[in-house]
Amino acid sequence: MIHSDLDFIRDEMRDFPKPWFIAGGWAVDLALGRVTRAHEDIDICVYREDAGEVLRYFDGWAIKVAIPGEHRLVDCEQVNDLLLPRYCLHLFRENNFIEIMLTERKGENVLFRKNKEITMSVTDFERYDREGRPFVNPVWQLLFKSLSPRDKDNDDFTNYFPDMNHQEKQWLTEGLRLMNPDSEWLQRLSV
Repeated sequence: MIHSDLDFIRDEMRDFPKPWFIAGGWAVDLALGRVTRAHEDIDICVYREDAGEVLRYFDGWAIKVAIPGEHRLVDCEQVNDLLLPRYCLHLFRENNFIEIMLTERKGENVLFRKNKEITMSVTDFERYDREGRPFVNPVWQLLFKSLSPRDKDNDDFTNYFPDMNHQEKQWLTEGLRLMNPDSEWLQRLSV
């Protein structure tokens, strides 16, 4: 699959020495091996323990951190600016923009930010397409999208649903029951 956003992020992250993963709607498209819809930007996920490396690697970019619940960005200059509950970095350089989500892991499990009781093994979380591009397991991303789904989120679910294996359906069903028990997606998952 060829797309300028994917080429851009591959080139920008080429020498990043820690694990990173394409997130958002692109995770669904990478799993499917085709572009299913227009994407506004490209998000990536980095483990929280590597936040310092992010700040070093992107030296020269304007780095901002989102303040949860306040809909504002502030300068991010050191790792202490990224203490919980902060998790979302916005990086700017000229006309380029990258959004980085800091994701926690404990041992061999990745923790769902909205409910730390929901976990996924690192081996299930980390995916790679045929070209070796790293991306987040689509059902992980879909659980986030289910919390207040927009049309594009529903499209992502509909597009990925036929390709979900039994384990992914089970994980997403359990996550939805905890996070959004009224989700319309639960009906489709139970069929």
